[in-house]
Amino acid sequence: MRFSWFLILLVAISTGSFSQEGKIYPMKDLAALTSLPVKWEHYWNNHNMDSMGTMLQEDVDFVNVAGVWLKGKAAAIRQHKLVHETMFRSSVWTTDSVEIKYVKPDLAILHIGWGISGDFDPDGTPRKTRNGIFTWVVIKEKRKWRLLAVHNVNIREPISPIK
Repeated sequence: MRFSWFLILLVAISTGSFSQEGKIYPMKDLAALTSLPVKWEHYWNNHNMDSMGTMLQEDVDFVNVAGVWLKGKAAAIRQHKLVHETMFRSSVWTTDSVEIKYVKPDLAILHIGWGISGDFDPDGTPRKTRNGIFTWVVIKEKRKWRLLAVHNVNIREPISPIK
């Protein structure tokens, strides 16, 4: 039995693969998926929404923290450019955590924990530092992983249970 596990491990290492739920995936895909939130953070902090747009599928569905459903890459880029000229002009994004779940070899779900500081309410009032969770559905086409669906939420203080 140990020999079988050793053989499986040896094959996985030699092919540059990793296992999730009994399925084998190439290490290069794990690296590419892990790099997506790093790119997002870089583009956000440089307020470069055109570069952020390279991460999106043309038909992306993007639901932001305000519940605005942006349909398509052009709408997502346009909205992000607008808010980065105003509310987010001096914001700083930090990625706190990344979890990856493969659905199939060309489809994965990422949950990204994030923090943001230096942003403003629509009326210009500075906001407190806050945290949230992104859920990204990413698809691999032509050897590139891109965001197909995005949902973003703020984490609120827990509500006390009713007694």
